[in-house]
Amino acid sequence: MAESAWLEGTAADLDGEALSTPLLTWKNDLPEALREVCNRIATADGGIWLVGGSVREAMLGNPWYDLDLTTTLNPDEILDIFPRAIPTGAQYGTVTVRIIDSDMQFEVTTLRKEGTYGDGRRPDEVTFGDSLKEDLSRRDFTINAMAIDLAREILHDPYGGVEDLGNMDLRAVGVAEERLGEDGLRLLRAYRFMDRGDRGVWQPDSLLSKALLTCGHMLENVSEERVWSEFRRILCGDNAATILERMRKDGMLSRILPGWDASIDLQHLLEAPETDVFACRLVLLSSDIPNERWRRLDHDLRALKLSNLDRGCVMDLHRLLGHVPSDVSEFRCYRASVDELINAHLAIEDVLHPVAASTAREALAVLAPLKAGNQPLVDGHLLATTSELPFGRRLGRLKEWLFRIQIEQDLATAEEVLALLDILDWKVTDPESWPNTEWP
Repeated sequence: MAESAWLEGTAADLDGEALSTPLLTWKNDLPEALREVCNRIATADGGIWLVGGSVREAMLGNPWYDLDLTTTLNPDEILDIFPRAIPTGAQYGTVTVRIIDSDMQFEVTTLRKEGTYGDGRRPDEVTFGDSLKEDLSRRDFTINAMAIDLAREILHDPYGGVEDLGNMDLRAVGVAEERLGEDGLRLLRAYRFMDRGDRGVWQPDSLLSKALLTCGHMLENVSEERVWSEFRRILCGDNAATILERMRKDGMLSRILPGWDASIDLQHLLEAPETDVFACRLVLLSSDIPNERWRRLDHDLRALKLSNLDRGCVMDLHRLLGHVPSDVSEFRCYRASVDELINAHLAIEDVLHPVAASTAREALAVLAPLKAGNQPLVDGHLLATTSELPFGRRLGRLKEWLFRIQIEQDLATAEEVLALLDILDWKVTDPESWPNTEWP
């Protein structure tokens, strides 16, 4: 497409309070694929604007991400222009646009009119519109209700988002209780947007603060999957401890995790690996739940619809609470068993048992690698031949027992491991009482 077609644009709706402004050097970093998408929509006489998080981040001088667009064209027209597009939510006006020779994709949504939300989760019906200002009025917060006309380098900011960014304020678009009442997930989005990373914690205005209290029950209308997705992002935030403190004060935390009453002060002390920080924060929130009540913990995590991987991580770390090794053989077993969760576990212990955690770090730092690595020297076939045990539970548990001793004593050969058969009482004792390789 010709560059001029994109630059000329279209006679699109401009009823918002348009602010002419240089598009910052940020515009120069936008991908060529985005320019092509905008150009092709403009050539088809469609209005096209960049909306959402990218506009907010651009105004803050941050890199772009999630380049979402809104247009005057309907989904069928977008699908005609882009044959490789996917009608991911065409009934709601959203099409995922892909173009040849680019791995990028863009969410393109038709302008929509205001509607009702009978169930507090989704609009009762979606009506396509032609007013950018009305479409922006449907957004949750003013800092998310801005749009950029890339062709004309015009920022549309009818609800004062730029001013709120400058003042580090979080305000709802229009009436706060109405915005939160439309979609209960906006409650959690409000807490997430309070956390602005290295810019600190932004405070909601008085109307939004009140709405967070009066509309708290709306969270019950949101699916567990959506709640966990948003809550996980809150837990991973740079200022998560302060946000969790606010959520507990507002009664929101108890709606998500009823009965998880460990002190929030612990959260301020946590310095966890980025990959496991959400799990570490959940473990600290549940650190007053005894490990023998693990079924309750597991029930709560399943109810929140954590993935098996996330739930397993939290459960494993909770099981390790207070279990820090004290001698060399224990450290070997601990390292082999806990493996990739060691840093996360010690980050939690730094908060709960700092002296023991510090000692453990020092011991692990000088602990030599295992001579035979972290694999058993004796496999099931060799052990079956040597012990004359049939394949089954007893043989498997004996293999685990021998592997545990191999790790504890740092044995280097299969002969050393098999020699243990002459020492251990394995022929008549209950195999369920034998040690395994799991720590503790």
